[in-house]
Amino acid sequence: MQKELGTANEMVASDISGGFYSIKEAVYNFLGNFFNWLSTHQGLTLIIVFIVLIIIFWFIIRARKYGKQLEEKVSSNKVEVGKKDALIEEQKNKLEVLQKELSDQHKVVSEALLGTIMTLTGYDIDQLKVFFKFLTETSGNPLQIADNQANAMPKSQEREKESDVSPEEKDAKA
Repeated sequence: MQKELGTANEMVASDISGGFYSIKEAVYNFLGNFFNWLSTHQGLTLIIVFIVLIIIFWFIIRARKYGKQLEEKVSSNKVEVGKKDALIEEQKNKLEVLQKELSDQHKVVSEALLGTIMTLTGYDIDQLKVFFKFLTETSGNPLQIADNQANAMPKSQEREKESDVSPEEKDAKA
């Protein structure tokens, strides 16, 4: 059985090497014939070599041109990004200035309003605190009236519910 395996391996190896050998021989024959033809037709060979060199040279120039275009495009994008960054920084600075101006205007308006209230009432700042405290504690204060109405409504509804219940039921619950 080992003899059969050995002969099978030899046959497969010879088939593979024979196939490879025939391909190798065909390539060598083609190259030999090609160089033989080139040696007999030297003028045509020079023309073909020049054409191949021109094509190679053209590809090299084209690759360099494409590289330069790509580099210019990247550098222009970097310049645009730099301009946009500068514009963003400028906008941030303008925003900070506007916020400061708004804060200053807020202070001016607050002081003007306080001055107007002081002029109308005739009180100074300490007296105004007492005055506003008095206003909020007064029964005519609109905020307290609204609170009283909100608190009064549920009580009135409870009274109506209690009036619906007879006194006998009230005694039963108690």
